[in-house]
Amino acid sequence: MLYIFSGSCYSVGLRDNHLCVENSMRHHCPICYEFLFDSLKDTTVMKCGHTMHCECYNEMMKRDKYCCPICSKSVIDMSRTWKRIDEEIEATTMPEDYRFKKVWILCNDCNDTTEVYFHIIGQKCNHCKSYNTRTIAPPVLPQ
Repeated sequence: MLYIFSGSCYSVGLRDNHLCVENSMRHHCPICYEFLFDSLKDTTVMKCGHTMHCECYNEMMKRDKYCCPICSKSVIDMSRTWKRIDEEIEATTMPEDYRFKKVWILCNDCNDTTEVYFHIIGQKCNHCKSYNTRTIAPPVLPQ
């Protein structure tokens, strides 16, 4: 069953059950770049609220791409992967020169910025425990 929202048809299962991105159907699919509102292909709304074609989403999953191509948030539950990365980091000792090196990161999942210890395998967000992070320049402090 479908309901009309913002001039677009959505699954009834999404009603009051998704993060709303205003006019998300009035954009192009981030993979194939077809205009979504005019498209006859099935679409899906990801956890972050962005919309794309189902077949493009499925192709993305087949290629082990688990982040939204628009906002970089994880689109599926990655907790099992984060646990495996925790175990790999614990088993991998960093060389002495890097053992206590710290870097600033931005978490793509929760948007938190924090300083963490650098590891060649990845940097974990202290807030949401995600490894979907990127290193950034340290914040500039007011003088």
